[in-house]
Amino acid sequence: MTWWNLASRVREVPLHRLLGATRDRVPVGADFGVMDRLDDLLSAVGKAVEQRFPRVKLKFRPGWDLDMLRAVRKQHPRETFHIDCNSGYRLADLALFRQIDEFRLAMIEQPLAHDDLVDHARLQSEIRTPVCLDESIAHPRHAAQALALKSCLYVNVKPGRVGGLTNAKIIHDLCQQAGIPCWVGGMLESATGAAACVALAMLDNFTYPADIFPSARF
Repeated sequence: MTWWNLASRVREVPLHRLLGATRDRVPVGADFGVMDRLDDLLSAVGKAVEQRFPRVKLKFRPGWDLDMLRAVRKQHPRETFHIDCNSGYRLADLALFRQIDEFRLAMIEQPLAHDDLVDHARLQSEIRTPVCLDESIAHPRHAAQALALKSCLYVNVKPGRVGGLTNAKIIHDLCQQAGIPCWVGGMLESATGAAACVALAMLDNFTYPADIFPSARF
C-alpha cells in the first residue's frame, strides 16, 4: 500500500485514479453491534436513518437475532439493512436463514465458518437473501473459487485482509467479470488507512455502501 501511495505522489495522479476509478465519491453505511438493550439499538438506528445513511448493518448472533431483526424491521419497514453473522452459524441453521428471508435484507454477511466456501454455496442455493462472503475471501484465489462454486452474491473486500490494494483490485475485477457486486470493508480505521479504502471503494464494481467512517470523523 505504501508503494501505491508513492506511485500516486510521484506521478501526481490521485490514488483512486491510479487504481482505475472514475468516481470521486463513496457512499458509506452505518454499523451497529450488539447492545445492552434493544431500545438502545432502535434509538441508534433511528438516528442513522434520520441522517440518511443509505444502508445499515446489524450484528447478528445467537441471542441477538430474530427478535432484534423483527423489532428493527417493524420500526423501519422500507430501509436497506443487512446483517453480519461473523461466522456464528452452521449449515444446520438453515431453517433460521429461511426465516430471515422474510425480512427482505440486502444480504447476510459471512453466516458460516470463516474458511468455508462449499457450505456457503449450499446455503445460497437454499435461500432467497443474497449471501455475502467476508472472512472467507482472504486471497484472489478464494474469490475465484467462490465465484466458481456460486458461494455468494456479494463480496466484502478489506484491503487489510486480502493482502493490500493490489489483491483487492484483482478481487474487484474478478467479481466484476462474474457479475458479482462488491463493497469495501473496514479494518484500516486510521485516517491514513481510511483514505486508501476510500480510493479503492471508488472502483466501478464497489456498488454497495462501504464500511468506512463518514468524512466528518476525520
